[in-house]
Amino acid sequence: MVLSRTTVRVLVVAAVVTLFTFNYIYITSWASNDLSSTSSIPSSGDMTYEYPGYDVLLAFGDSITQIGDDPNNGGYLAHLTRHYERQMDVLNRGFAGYNTTGARAIVHRVLPKTRSNTRSSALSGWYPWQSSSKPGKSTGPVIYNSTGSIWPSRNSHFPSSARKLQLCIIFFGANDAQAEGEAGHNPIEKYAEDLRYFVSLLWSPGSEHYSPDTRILFITPPASGELMIKAKMRSGHMPMIRNKDTKACAEVVKKVATEVGAPYVDLYSAMENRVHSANKRAEILNKLGTSNSTSAGKVESTVQAAKSGKYGGYDQFLIDGIHLNPAGNKLLFDLVVAEINKNWPELKPSSPVLAKPPK
Repeated sequence: MVLSRTTVRVLVVAAVVTLFTFNYIYITSWASNDLSSTSSIPSSGDMTYEYPGYDVLLAFGDSITQIGDDPNNGGYLAHLTRHYERQMDVLNRGFAGYNTTGARAIVHRVLPKTRSNTRSSALSGWYPWQSSSKPGKSTGPVIYNSTGSIWPSRNSHFPSSARKLQLCIIFFGANDAQAEGEAGHNPIEKYAEDLRYFVSLLWSPGSEHYSPDTRILFITPPASGELMIKAKMRSGHMPMIRNKDTKACAEVVKKVATEVGAPYVDLYSAMENRVHSANKRAEILNKLGTSNSTSAGKVESTVQAAKSGKYGGYDQFLIDGIHLNPAGNKLLFDLVVAEINKNWPELKPSSPVLAKPPK
């Protein structure tokens, strides 16, 4: 039997429609079964598969912090991220070129909001450390899936619900210490007031960022390698920073931290002590003339090289006189961890609960 062209066309169209209809029904049925299957997606009540929802360690600072998670430079935040993996998320909020005045303009977008807008009453001449209460002194166990506050973000996707801000590191001063006339220069009184302001945002009950259980750790600016800075100034733009001005900023950090009842890492003194100690050992070795005569001389010759170099030993810890090199970052990491463990032993990393992947 020979079919007409019209009949053939009708049969072809019918076959195509049947095929598409079958595929649509199959795909719809498969998707529905997959999404409703409790065996495919673990329930939130199944502790074996529940996502931990880690709390946060927030690092707020300048360019030293911004590049602090660079693994190629052994960044101190890269070390902290590894140290607290599956315990706390280390959130880098470092802003290159910022002094505390610039940071003050953006801090409300950095800290999580814990209540409706009450910024106008955040500072009313009262500071929490003038009270008998002791913010940031929580000694209870750390709950790593706590919620409650909303983190600022560009949209509602990340992060949508706050994890608790366990620790806030405040690390400014390298730009504030710039010589008068430089863009980053900040008068010492203004620098101190800005540091107090940051604390008040977390510890003042009137603040929209009020978080009394959040621990605060200050870090002084590192010592400045003036010879390195001057060398960089000759080859390109580099602000002038004198070590005496950096020392003054470091003293302010320690004063404010003591005033508000927060611990601090004295990175400035740690670097100065190591540099001068190495230089003194090198001078003794030079006088004795034995820096290369013993097996120990291999170690001491490195110290001597630092002294006999162009930069007076500061290049042991600094890249350009301001920013930390891998050794400087490792020193800072060790100091931060030691200070955390001394003041808040409950923040010591524990063996994480290993959530098994779904089968």
